[in-house]
Amino acid sequence: MLTLEEIMAKINLELSALNININENDVQEGFKRPSFFVKFDTVYRTDYKDCFLREITVILYFFPSDRYKYQLEVLDIQQKVEDIMRSGFIVKDRVLNISQDIEATVIDGVLQMVFQLSFYDTIDDSGVSAPLMEELYFNE
Repeated sequence: MLTLEEIMAKINLELSALNININENDVQEGFKRPSFFVKFDTVYRTDYKDCFLREITVILYFFPSDRYKYQLEVLDIQQKVEDIMRSGFIVKDRVLNISQDIEATVIDGVLQMVFQLSFYDTIDDSGVSAPLMEELYFNE
């Protein structure tokens, strides 16, 4: 079973190939530029009998080096992130692919890239125990 922490760590590891600082705290003042912030915006889990469907909305924020002159740097980073994420990434023994488009917008000089991950996983019931049925009587 994949955990949310493992998925976040793998996304951060993939982004680290760009040699840009990845902040793991909430967006605040005083961080170094350029830098990334990665956030899980919406996380859904739908349980079935022996498995569940997990859907995660991931938002990547990229703060360019210069707050006022950023257009070329943002386009370059957008292209690189799309190239990294397009083929999916491996977490444990699973390949996670982006289930929809990668949407990119620039708001107040900050690149925001949004994409969805969607996958099925098994339910880990190893720690749950229930009493076993003893005897069953039925009339014929």
